[in-house]
Amino acid sequence: MRHLILCGDTLKLIGQVPLQSIDLLVTSPPYWAKRVYNGEGEIGSEPTPEAYVSRLADFFDALKPYLKPSANVFINVGDTFFGSGAGAWNKYLDENGNVTQVQKDRKEKYFTTKPLQPKIRQNGKLYQNKQLLLIPSRFAIAMQERGWLLRDDIIWQKPNRIPASVTDRFNNTYEHVFHFVLQKKYFFDLNAVKIMGANGRPKNPGDVWSICTQPLGGTHTATFPEKLVEQIILCGSPKGGVVFDPFLGTGTTWIVSERLERNCIGFEINAEYFDFAQKRFAESLEREQ
Repeated sequence: MRHLILCGDTLKLIGQVPLQSIDLLVTSPPYWAKRVYNGEGEIGSEPTPEAYVSRLADFFDALKPYLKPSANVFINVGDTFFGSGAGAWNKYLDENGNVTQVQKDRKEKYFTTKPLQPKIRQNGKLYQNKQLLLIPSRFAIAMQERGWLLRDDIIWQKPNRIPASVTDRFNNTYEHVFHFVLQKKYFFDLNAVKIMGANGRPKNPGDVWSICTQPLGGTHTATFPEKLVEQIILCGSPKGGVVFDPFLGTGTTWIVSERLERNCIGFEINAEYFDFAQKRFAESLEREQ
């Protein structure tokens, strides 16, 4: 297959891609105030959830000219609660308020040892401690207001989700994957992802997908599981088509595209993740031989 895999800023690299050439965009952008990937100014570091949603919608608007009119767009966006997050971190502090060795061992190179959420004054409305911010929903509505057509709000349910220590709410076990298109008629291969029904006949799998997370070694654990990407690529792009991941991360979209005989365009701004993706892709080819 023909792949274009580059290290750098997607909005600077996208000019190398022909206009209206992409069949499927599938990605998981950085979530708001969750991780440090590249330092100040990166997506996810905005001062408010509203600024994050606006910037993310701007980002995908900038990529729209490179999508075929019949293209599909699948975007995985995570949510968060408003607040300092201090309660979740206190158990790792010693009597002097210092981070313990347990905490240091638990955190990765690109995960911080203190909460990342910017300081925002509580207003008794959206900004209240413990408030679920509904960032995925706000993002989906922002995209609709910009002309994107929302076809599915897929619930990615995680059977192996790590138990939370919270006692005053239920543990979150799912994330949203939004399916957008540009026009009312578009490519979609439902037959490629049908499942066997109780009557022995193939049926629509529905919009709740139970797929385990897929941890990897290295510094990046916020990875797409291959099974999730496989489902999306099969229904959202033709064989031999072009699949694009503007936040390539550890290369899952690239690996699955190769296996399913699709061409992949993948951009990753973090050099360490890019190198990891290259190594992981090479190892996947060896396993296939």
